[in-house]
Amino acid sequence: MRDSVGEYVIGYRTLASTATPGSREKMVSAIENWLRYNKGFREMPAPDQTVVNDKRFTLRHQHRLLDEGVEAWRWHFVEKWTKLPFQGDDVDQTSRMQITVTSDGQTTWILTDIQPPMEETRYGRRPRHAGTPGVISTLLDAVELFDGHTALTLVPCLADSADSLDTLLNAIRDDSRQGMVLVTTPPLGSTPAHWQDTLRDVLHGTNGLASAHMVAPEKLDVFNDWAGPAHSLAPGSIRTYKPGADFENPLDGHLHRTMPHHRIAGKEHPKKLNRVLCRSLVAELASAELPSALRLADGVFRRITRQPPSPIRISNLAEATALQEEIRELNELLEHSDNENHELQEQVREAEKTLREVVADNELLTIEVSTQHDKLDQLYADRRDLRRRLYDLTEDQSSFNASAPVQELPQSPETFTELVERIGEIPGVLWCGDPDFTTELDEYSDLGASVVMKTWEVLLTFNAYAEARAEGTFDNGLIQYQRNHETHGRYMRISKLSARESNTVQQNQKMRDQRTFKVPPEVNPSGQLTMYAHVPLATGRGRSPRLYFEDTWDINERVIIGYIGAHLDNKSTN
Repeated sequence: MRDSVGEYVIGYRTLASTATPGSREKMVSAIENWLRYNKGFREMPAPDQTVVNDKRFTLRHQHRLLDEGVEAWRWHFVEKWTKLPFQGDDVDQTSRMQITVTSDGQTTWILTDIQPPMEETRYGRRPRHAGTPGVISTLLDAVELFDGHTALTLVPCLADSADSLDTLLNAIRDDSRQGMVLVTTPPLGSTPAHWQDTLRDVLHGTNGLASAHMVAPEKLDVFNDWAGPAHSLAPGSIRTYKPGADFENPLDGHLHRTMPHHRIAGKEHPKKLNRVLCRSLVAELASAELPSALRLADGVFRRITRQPPSPIRISNLAEATALQEEIRELNELLEHSDNENHELQEQVREAEKTLREVVADNELLTIEVSTQHDKLDQLYADRRDLRRRLYDLTEDQSSFNASAPVQELPQSPETFTELVERIGEIPGVLWCGDPDFTTELDEYSDLGASVVMKTWEVLLTFNAYAEARAEGTFDNGLIQYQRNHETHGRYMRISKLSARESNTVQQNQKMRDQRTFKVPPEVNPSGQLTMYAHVPLATGRGRSPRLYFEDTWDINERVIIGYIGAHLDNKSTN
């Protein structure tokens, strides 16, 4: 899945396999019946042919016998909906779905991808939420599908016995799976049946995306004893366990996201929570390495096919010979190009695999560095406290300097939604942003807990700056505070800060408008202010979120936050 600025490729993915006898025929039949009866294609296209139905939807079918005894099918289905009256001409209503089936006679693989339409918002183009296609439920009814050795089901499996709990634990330990294991448990005083009914909208469409389980209340202590404190499950929560969970490493627990009970039972709409959950499940599958049979089929189906040329009247043998030689040379060039493309694809796959490993390592390292910073701050605080005590006990106090009081910082939130809810706890910061664009970041699972923590630390740094100005211990602006940490020695966790944008951004009206945010009248009588200063929160993942701010301490003794969200348009996306 490429989730870079201004680009979105995969909005939904199912990647599963089965070794059940006769599954290949059942799977192909279920797909074609779904296309015929649910999508209105009366006739299935022949291989390499395209048909159009009454709604002007198109369906292309491909079928190949590949090397190593692999047989492959692909259906490419394109829907283009009519624009609504209020939608502009630039609104894209096209959705593309690609279903690939491969079989080597023993194992049958299914890969379903959806590329959703993009829509324009004030803060740039955003992909629409892609729901789970109905064909997935049809396939789960027709055959047993597995992620690795873990079965995919239509509803969560209840772990209420020793055997069913072992099934769940084996699913989490399954190193062959590509997707996540989704685990939930009822809140205190609730039953599994009632909790499943409560989660109906939250879990809608997660079938085919993950192996889902519900731990019965009487088995929760057993599960948590096995998982350990860092990977435990709280009552009334949902947790998603990535492949390769390391239960021996407490920091690894930060990689496996939790949706706490207060979010599920609070003010957040279930459909929003559903988008957050589904997107994280899709992102994990979208970054997974495809099995060799699917990679082989994908390479064959993606090759450029050319229609045979129209008959050409050749006047003499010399012209015919020359034309045949030209065709031979062109075919050699095409084959060479295909080979180079295959090699490049392999390099890209290896690079993406390495990148995923680096991102995971960076996530843990960022959390570890933040933890060490906290410990270092505590050591400095203890040192200042000891110096004050020694100062009070010493008759000759001339060699001692006054020390700042020990300050206990609030614990970092776990999600951007919680961050928005708690931003009012920080007095030196005035939040003026649109919460929808900030909480949307929870839908990008590759951001992880470290980016939320980093954002929180940026806000705490702004607050420390405002306090230093108020106390008179620092007289310059916020940019100088960030760049001259050694001179003030106060809390400072911003490694990179951009004071301005490029000339391209500042001279482009659309880009300036994206960076113009609401502010109180005392800051600007117009009620708006254009902000160019920003802090990069992450780069190359999760739509590269940014935090835009303005140092308004001279006006209201605070730092205004105008925006926390996905990367805004710039020279690269224009």
